[in-house]
Amino acid sequence: MKIKINRELQIGLLVIVTIAILYFGINYLKGINIFNPTNYFYAKFERVDGLVASSPVTIRGYKIGSVKSINYNYNDPKDGVVVVLQVDDQLRVPVGSKAVLQSELLGGASISLDLQSDIPGVFYKKGDTIPSVINGGIMDAVTAEIMPRVQNIIPQLDSLIYSLRMITENNSIEKSLGNIQRMTANLESSSISLNTMMKKDLPVILNNVNTITTDFSKVGQNLSRVDFHATMQSLNHTLSNLQMISDKVNNGEGSIGLLINDKSLYNNLNSTMESANNLLLDLKSNPKRYVHFSVFGKSDKK
Repeated sequence: MKIKINRELQIGLLVIVTIAILYFGINYLKGINIFNPTNYFYAKFERVDGLVASSPVTIRGYKIGSVKSINYNYNDPKDGVVVVLQVDDQLRVPVGSKAVLQSELLGGASISLDLQSDIPGVFYKKGDTIPSVINGGIMDAVTAEIMPRVQNIIPQLDSLIYSLRMITENNSIEKSLGNIQRMTANLESSSISLNTMMKKDLPVILNNVNTITTDFSKVGQNLSRVDFHATMQSLNHTLSNLQMISDKVNNGEGSIGLLINDKSLYNNLNSTMESANNLLLDLKSNPKRYVHFSVFGKSDKK
């Protein structure tokens, strides 16, 4: 006997299966295992920056549950934010443990259970509220470390910006730029002149240098042909002769030696000079004694 299923029943079954698959899929994407029995605990925070439903609940980095929901008390804004923690049924939370809200580097947040036992053997029951602590994480630590330095740097930046503005508004900058422009133009003109000189004058100078080098080379070749040994021997011989002549003159040998070393010649020359001087003086005093003048002709006297 065949059982006939009408069209409406088929559609109803398909809708139920679709809803079930959608429910299990959404919970799976949230990290919730609906087949695993769970316990519920509560934690109250002043703020829940970055925390959302399905955020992980961990112990020492191991995921043991997730955030089921986040509730805000609109009637009492000072009451804080209540977070419902859905954890494994096998987890036993000792009295004295804390729920730590940790901010992550990329902007998210998670809750970590810090298990501490104040009273051994005593545990929180299902639905109890666990004390909470907010841990700012790396971003808060970086902010606390950097912000004081930034606050110290800001006045210096203001002073630097003010100094730069004063410099840019000063007319001396424009004058300096004008001087630099003129200097650049002068350098360009000097460069053109130098290039012209390099093209015209430098080849002539190099040609003259080559000529001088060639002449020095010829002089060197001529010097290389000179017999310096024979020349030095001849020079030594000449110096020896000069030395011998000098010795003879000093010893009174020869005419020059006698003239230089004979004192009688010196005395005779002095006596002759003195006699000549006396003669000149007498000639000046008595010129008629030595010279006779006749206006009318030769005298008859002998």
